Amino acid sequence: MPRHFSGLDTVIIRVRDISAATSWYVQQLGAEALYEDEEQRLAVIEVGGSPDGEMAGSTLTLWQLDDGVAWAPSSTYPILATPDAKAAHAALAAQGVAVDALVETPGVWFFRFTDLDGNTLEACEVKA
Repeated sequence: MPRHFSGLDTVIIRVRDISAATSWYVQQLGAEALYEDEEQRLAVIEVGGSPDGEMAGSTLTLWQLDDGVAWAPSSTYPILATPDAKAAHAALAAQGVAVDALVETPGVWFFRFTDLDGNTLEACEVKA
């Protein structure tokens, strides 16, 4: 059977204020805003990738809810790869980001944290 898809393009994260959310992801996670659409009230950001741009990171699409729509955090969330979960955990905590405890399992280190809207994200380091 032919493969119709080449990979995951993006993950949508609903937010209350696109400007505030974009700033938070850029400042707190070191993400890069790749595309912004004021009419649609969305921003595509890149998390990760190499500093020289040779290796692309993953994209997240921050999309503001329409006016009057009740907001609730999703039960699904993206998991972001990190080469050093301990360092990422410490850095986010030092920046005032709400982080859960760092957990070690036989194969990974991971922790969950929330953005300014209460959306859950997870950071995961796969052990060598």
